[in-house]
Amino acid sequence: MDSNILDKANIDNLTALWRTMGAEPAVGGDLPGWHACPGWPHRYWFDWGHEPASNWLLPARLPDRAMVPIWAAGRDSSPFEQTLITRGFGVCLEQRAMHLSLSDWVVEPGDALRIRSVTTSGQVTDWTRICSRAFGYAIDETVIRRISEMPGVRLLLAEREGEAVATALLYKTGSVIGVHQVGVPPEHQGQGIAYGLMHRLIAVCQGWGGRYITLQASSAGEGLYRRLGFEPRFMIRSYRRAEPERQTA
Repeated sequence: MDSNILDKANIDNLTALWRTMGAEPAVGGDLPGWHACPGWPHRYWFDWGHEPASNWLLPARLPDRAMVPIWAAGRDSSPFEQTLITRGFGVCLEQRAMHLSLSDWVVEPGDALRIRSVTTSGQVTDWTRICSRAFGYAIDETVIRRISEMPGVRLLLAEREGEAVATALLYKTGSVIGVHQVGVPPEHQGQGIAYGLMHRLIAVCQGWGGRYITLQASSAGEGLYRRLGFEPRFMIRSYRRAEPERQTA
């Protein structure tokens, strides 16, 4: 598959997951490709290729918790990105879109890390708790519980010596499998768990019939994915309304 097509497939997988989580067309449908997820994960976005030249009214409609991702963010701001900045929004998250072809991947021998599918109510609770600790924010268990039974979604817990030490969420759209919410809580970080988990996730994706894996890497995780053979593509910048400065007496 052409890399440019994979770029779009990367974002299409991510935004399809957000729609599964409860997002809908926003603002009465008067802006093509504009979607809103008012609950967790609080994303408001334009589909790939639908970003307007600018829209001065839109930022005023957004709630304070809204995060607005700008796809393929380059060195120079797009007109809509510049509108967000001018209206008081600042960058709250930067990620690198990446993908991996599974055709030539060879699975390495396993270690003590084991992967378990989340299938019970108690496991959903454990997954949400561990993932929330790993990312440092509260994940809505109601959302996770709802999507856990949907086609194309796999929730996974990584265990070492019987203890759950990491989480992952896989979402399949056609031949593309998106890897999301790969999280290791602070007390288990720095022990090679994320590297071992990704090897097992890649094997799971092969067994699930995927041809490509896509993800959006933070700066902390990008080096790991590069070592695994993921191809770095473009930057994603997410904006949120800046908090007003506190007045001091």
